[in-house]
Amino acid sequence: MISHRLLTHEAVSQIIGTIDSDKHLLFYSYLSQRKEKAQFVGQFVDSNLMAVLAYLNELSFPAFSFHRINEEKVFFPELVSFTRDTFQLEKNAICGTILCPSDLQLFHSFGLIAGRPKKFFTMKHQDESKLLTSDIAKLVKDEEFPQVMDFLCKGGMRFFTQSELEKCPFLGIKNGGDFIAVGGFHFYDSQLVELGNIVTREDHRGKGIAKLLTSQLTHLGKQLSSNVYLGVLAENIPAVKVYESLGYQIVSEQVIVDFTLALS
Repeated sequence: MISHRLLTHEAVSQIIGTIDSDKHLLFYSYLSQRKEKAQFVGQFVDSNLMAVLAYLNELSFPAFSFHRINEEKVFFPELVSFTRDTFQLEKNAICGTILCPSDLQLFHSFGLIAGRPKKFFTMKHQDESKLLTSDIAKLVKDEEFPQVMDFLCKGGMRFFTQSELEKCPFLGIKNGGDFIAVGGFHFYDSQLVELGNIVTREDHRGKGIAKLLTSQLTHLGKQLSSNVYLGVLAENIPAVKVYESLGYQIVSEQVIVDFTLALS
């Protein structure tokens, strides 16, 4: 028998110990740092949990994370329909997530993918000896938040949220009174650190500023956790090379996708 229900915090806590954060960083973050704001729909077959579709409404679009506990016994249309009805989402709303190749195939098979999926690397810091020593960037002050938010939005940071700026340290580099580079974190705690929202103004790219800023952010992250990650589009080859030169290694390859809840 197939059934669905929202998972309790206790049930979510039981799942987290089974998740490899290197391979499933997004889902792990929903179970940990995002747990208080996310909601989790569990699909059960004969009382056994088979899959989870987690939902977050903090971003500018409906954001999801999907995880299959059992590859063979997932009844995907039923899970999607229950989730859509539970959160009262429009069928054609453009949602976003990050998927492994097999899950991308599953979403494709039901005609949910919108647009072109983009290959995405999760990278983890492995070699501190490769980091640079720099204090070029300064801690962003509260009164600079509006300026930083505008800078990041103009830089195309789709996954940036104001709460990250309020809860995590952000570093900025200025030329005169204007920011030419900003970087911060998606998560910043002892469980794990994920760098994010790193933007260099277009007219200052290619000067090594992002490398210095990323180094400084990584040093800051290492003070809190040994597990320091970042994500990057695979097509952004210059950024991948910079991160590798600083001691980051690719630990998983996934895809960023837009999708709808309109089952075919």
